Formats: sequence, C-alpha cells, structure tokens
Amino acid sequence: MGLLDGKLAKMLILSFATDDDGLMKGIPVPFPVMYNPEKFSKSVRTRYQRRQVPGDAGEELSFEGIEGDEISFEFLFDATGGSINSIQGEVAKALDGVDVQIELFLALTHSRDPNEHQPPKLTLVWGTFIFDCRLVNATIDYTLFNPLGRPLRATINATFKGDEPRILQAAFDKLFSADLTHARIVKEGETLPMISKDVYGDPKYYLEIAKINGLKNFRSVPAGTELILPPINKQEQ
Repeated sequence: MGLLDGKLAKMLILSFATDDDGLMKGIPVPFPVMYNPEKFSKSVRTRYQRRQVPGDAGEELSFEGIEGDEISFEFLFDATGGSINSIQGEVAKALDGVDVQIELFLALTHSRDPNEHQPPKLTLVWGTFIFDCRLVNATIDYTLFNPLGRPLRATINATFKGDEPRILQAAFDKLFSADLTHARIVKEGETLPMISKDVYGDPKYYLEIAKINGLKNFRSVPAGTELILPPINKQEQ
C-alpha cells in the first residue's frame, strides 16, 4: 500500500456516474474511509457447467468462464473521538454520531443513479492498489450508541466485485497528480498556498482546498492534517 511521510495513505472510494453504455463519466466523488482496514480478503471464481457423460454414471465439468474478483473489507466508523486521524472522524465527532457518514457511504456506493437507473461504478484506491468494481453486498453492525440512541460506532462489512479491472499501467506518481483525487498529509511548515503550488502548479487554488476540506483557518493548518485534493478545472478559474 502507499505511504505518505511514514503514514499509510487513507483508502479512497471514488464514485462514478455512468453513461448509456455503462462506462464511467464525469468527475468522481471521493469518499475517504475513516480508518484504513486492518485486512481484506480476495476471492476468485470459475464457472463450470455440469454435463452428463453418455454411458457413464458420472458427470464432467465444462468450463464456462472466469468471473471478476471479489474483494471484501471491514470499515470502521467511530464518533467517540478516541482515535481521530481523518476528516471523517472529525465530522462524526462534531455530529455526535456516525449515521451521516454511513448514509453518505451508501449513497455513493449503493444508491441507484436517477438518471442512469443503476448504482455507481467505483474505483478503490489505496496506495498502489487500484480496483474498478461495484458494491455487491454491505452489512452494517452498530455497536455503540449515545443516550439518544444515535449510533456512535459501527462497522460495515463490504464486498466489491471487479468490474472491468484497470490494467495497472499508470506510474505510481500519476496517482498523486493534479488530474486525480488523492489524499495528502500536511508537513511541518507547509501552507495551503505552498500545497496548491506543488499540486496544481499555482498557489491561487488554496481557497478551493480550504473549502473542500472544511478548513476555517486556512492560514495555519497543523502538520499531520489530512487533506483531500480533487481535480480542479483551471479553465473555469
């Protein structure tokens, strides 16, 4: 997986709308996970058709095809503030619940697009791991509640099925270019104009970075803060 200044980069779930042919279109909506998964599992499946052998009581298997890989993760959502290390965690703590984050997760991964009449296509990005897929199953377990009954902690066990898997031909540094949404950890002494200059080639986009990340004090961003840096259409600036 990817490392940023000694810290494991947050997994991003990129949610794409699709066109009439089912192909990804437009700019993806990023969902950074609150906590990186501690493990994941992968399953592969080959389809066979059972065929009776003439004159034999047995059966033989006739190969039909290989299905896309399935990847399963367990995602933790926590609003207690016990170990905040992400923007999602800060928001959950401020709202005193994880229900908003869970609804957003489901909206971006599961809800049917009203225009295309199908759920979005997804790309999971975690360091050098890139997986084009669809969400096929998600089970939510709520484990802690506040006095009003709102969930403070939950886990989502999610299974994603490969959908036209990406050929890993892009270089690692392209993942962190200004053309793709990615995460960045603020270094000691860095300012938003410096980061804007480094990522987008111009310091003037620092206000967009602050707005996207909900930063009120853009003049002083603590080292270790995680920022989401999406593509910016420079022609519209």
